Amino acid sequence: MLAIIFFWLLFAVVVGMMAAGRGRSGFGWFILACLISPLVAGVFVLLVTNKAAERGRPHPSTHVKCPDCKELILKDARVCRFCGCKLSPPPAATPQSPEPSFVQDLRDMGATKVIYWAGLAAVAAVLLAWKM
Repeated sequence: MLAIIFFWLLFAVVVGMMAAGRGRSGFGWFILACLISPLVAGVFVLLVTNKAAERGRPHPSTHVKCPDCKELILKDARVCRFCGCKLSPPPAATPQSPEPSFVQDLRDMGATKVIYWAGLAAVAAVLLAWKM
């Protein structure tokens, strides 16, 4: 029995390290793997998007295309680093604060929390079934 617990925790640590390498919370995925199963959590880690690869990529919220050479440059740039074209400053955007809706909050929670709560529900169901 002790060997099973040891390997369960060992594989949960491996899942946490895999998640940390993919730009996710390693500790959170370790806890999730302990609660549900390291195998299931490992499959979920491999299925979620790799945030580590997305960090260095230009994103529309941070980059724009140069009007001259059409290369992606930072929004705050005053001169294009590729062609030297002088850029006009972007117009100041008025911050809009739309009221968050319940559905938007659910979308913002992400897959990790959904999996976490599903795991907790499964553990609770097993514990309740065990006592009956």
